[in-house]
Amino acid sequence: MRKMRLTGIAAGAVAAMIAVPASADFNSDWKALIAAAQKEGKVVLAAVPGTGMRRTMPEFFEKKFGVKLQVVVTPSRQTAQRAIREAAVGAQTIDVFSTGQSTLIRVLYPKGLLAPIKPLLIHPDVINNKAAWMKGEPWFLDDKKEYMFRAVDLVIPMAFVNTKHVDPNGFNHTNDFLDPKYKGKIVVYDPTRPGPGSNAISYYMKFLGEKYVIDLIKGQKAKLTRSRRQLVDWLAQGRYPIAFAASINEIARLRREGFKIAAVQPKNVISYDAPGSGVITLLNNAPHPKAAQLFLNWIMTKEGMKMYQDLEGMPVTRVDVGRDGLMVPETVPKPGVKYFDTASYDYVVGESGKLFGKLKRLLKR
Repeated sequence: MRKMRLTGIAAGAVAAMIAVPASADFNSDWKALIAAAQKEGKVVLAAVPGTGMRRTMPEFFEKKFGVKLQVVVTPSRQTAQRAIREAAVGAQTIDVFSTGQSTLIRVLYPKGLLAPIKPLLIHPDVINNKAAWMKGEPWFLDDKKEYMFRAVDLVIPMAFVNTKHVDPNGFNHTNDFLDPKYKGKIVVYDPTRPGPGSNAISYYMKFLGEKYVIDLIKGQKAKLTRSRRQLVDWLAQGRYPIAFAASINEIARLRREGFKIAAVQPKNVISYDAPGSGVITLLNNAPHPKAAQLFLNWIMTKEGMKMYQDLEGMPVTRVDVGRDGLMVPETVPKPGVKYFDTASYDYVVGESGKLFGKLKRLLKR
């Protein structure tokens, strides 16, 4: 805990140096921030494979602000390793990182590699618009509520199935996945590595037990993959017509292409919610601090969140953008329904890590 407090102080000092103070005269502050960002020339955003942000967002952002948005796409683990190496030599090349919660909470945050975002927010549509947000304000995952902006909150179905090969109505109970007829027909994003697979399977181990997970993965001879694209391509082809921990934006792509992919959620287990790859952070000692601040303020506006939701295909934590156009509407949280939040800071640093360790040991036996 002592190390974490020191991390906050150090990163806070950096944020204070680059922050533009909010004031009554927002327009002049905003113009000054844009001018400073234009002088820096660009902002570098790292995102995971399959991200939709690299499609039209760079062109839109540059046209709007005169600042280039460079989107670098690599797996989260590689981006984190890169950030650690660059920080060690004082040569950070990434400004903003959008990924899942595990890499941030377990790796980058404890090492002091993230800078606080909340002090940099000056746009009134972001900080003075309580009705726009699910939580009445921008949702931050970390213990200090200022480092990790949760752009997304989506309900994760237990599995997706290709209805050309599998009847989606045949999964009223989690034991239905253990039917011998499905042996060799299940694909899972590798749960022995940090990511959506470990998040999902650890969660089901918590509620359904170790034996269930062993029977599902080993007993059903499930295929494990570390490629988000490969997983959904196999699902689309029918090679593995049942998929666990599939990327939601990849499922959206399949549906846009005309594949009949259904979400299935057995009735005997509660759904969980998660941010997917939609946790946005600022790296400490960002090479383009003003441009990064401009991007972070803009992405949280109604315009930015709407574009993000449209491109990523995941429901955002702003509630004033509507849900029209989402290709996977099953992921939208329902009002009044209580979900288990697998991205809770306390869960990730506590029970989730223990479950993950146990899961790896079980599956590697």
